[in-house]
Amino acid sequence: YDTYGFPMELTEEIAGENGMTIDTDGFEAAMKEQQERARAARADVSAKVATPDTTKLDQSKLVNDPSATKASIVMIGKGGVEVDTAAAGEEVTIIVDNNPFHAEGGGQLGDTGTLSGEKGKAQVTDAKALPNGLVYLIATVDEGTLQTGDAVDVTVHQTRHLNLARNHTATHLLQAALRKVLGNHVNQAGSLVTPDHLRFDFTHFSPVTQAELDAIENLVNEEILKNIPVTIEEMSIDDAKEKGAMALFGEKYGDVVRVVSVDDFSCELCGGSHVDNTSVIGSFRITGESGTGSGVRRIEAVTGAAALALAKNESRELQQLADMLKAKVGDTTAKLEALLAQAKGLEKELAQLKKDAAMSDMDSILAGKEDIGGVSVITAEAQADSMDNLRDLADSVLDKAGSGVVLLGMVHDDKVNFVCKVAKADVKRGLHAGKIIKAAAQAAGGNGGGRPDMAQAGGKEPEKLADALKAGADAVRELLG
Repeated sequence: YDTYGFPMELTEEIAGENGMTIDTDGFEAAMKEQQERARAARADVSAKVATPDTTKLDQSKLVNDPSATKASIVMIGKGGVEVDTAAAGEEVTIIVDNNPFHAEGGGQLGDTGTLSGEKGKAQVTDAKALPNGLVYLIATVDEGTLQTGDAVDVTVHQTRHLNLARNHTATHLLQAALRKVLGNHVNQAGSLVTPDHLRFDFTHFSPVTQAELDAIENLVNEEILKNIPVTIEEMSIDDAKEKGAMALFGEKYGDVVRVVSVDDFSCELCGGSHVDNTSVIGSFRITGESGTGSGVRRIEAVTGAAALALAKNESRELQQLADMLKAKVGDTTAKLEALLAQAKGLEKELAQLKKDAAMSDMDSILAGKEDIGGVSVITAEAQADSMDNLRDLADSVLDKAGSGVVLLGMVHDDKVNFVCKVAKADVKRGLHAGKIIKAAAQAAGGNGGGRPDMAQAGGKEPEKLADALKAGADAVRELLG
């Protein structure tokens, strides 16, 4: 329930159908424990990333410059308290005056990198922003010490940063393509932009078909191949709306907003990092489509090197398949279709052979007929491999016998299965297939029941099949009185 959202009521219904009940008190207790764990975890995370009071800082002197390589440390915090020095092994928050790190936001992860000074070095594991826009770094000192006022070399992990930018710009292209293919009712319902892949949730009333996914993927790749500059402008919210910029429903925006545009294909309000030109994305591949809730779908995709790696893996697997089929790559579909058709024909032939083998027991089964109270009763072990074949055999035996009771059992997968048929005329005499088969199944460690004229059941003790068949015959005697 907590991890996947599977309704407790549905669990309760399924359990009831299988003769079980739900421990509601236990569920409520477990949920309470989980809520307490979640609150504690949030508190731990908040304590780790809490910043000291930053109101004393002159924010006008703090610059966000993606090209910056040198800066000075203006504040260090540990556990939400300002400190002067951070030593090796300590996780701290750091604010620098010239910041090249892009902060987490809009579904995009923050940048990572390093800070290196004369006395120490730290690994930046995330970049976040306060509500007023002030960017702070989460870092772990791994060498020496860092102090407030230290001059440091700042280095952003550029490959990771570029992969984030690729995936974020591709997310914008994806949303525009979704609206063009599926309709203008599509709106963003959530997103995640990582260096490895992107995830986009959107409003839509049904699963996206493969043909629609192909059209969406093609549209995005067409814009990538057009080599279009990505423009980023700051303007008033009114000008942005007039320009047609897409905004997130329920999101709060200031008077001045950042608008990211790809020609006339995509225009959105966004604070994330982006490529300068669509061609930098390389290529775009959709890797999955699924539903996350009522009226919300999710698309996952990759770009750049990840898309290339996916294509290489698929090509390798296709070549392996071709080698296994002893065919050329271009002929694998036709060869596989031919093999599947051949296998289907063989399955039908095998099924018929098994059915014929079961029917070949007909004479020996009929020979075991006995008269119980004037009713023809046939009980026998059958050589069948499925319930379908066992039912067919029981039908045929009853047809041959003309009337009476047929109870057949078979051993399959370390279990025993039974089918019982009673002729309509004998049902009127008080015989009941469900009661007969119940007696047989119970003798073999199982249970069951069914209609007066037909029933099936199973047991867990195949070694007691003979005893079970005898129990079925005894049940006939009891029913006839």
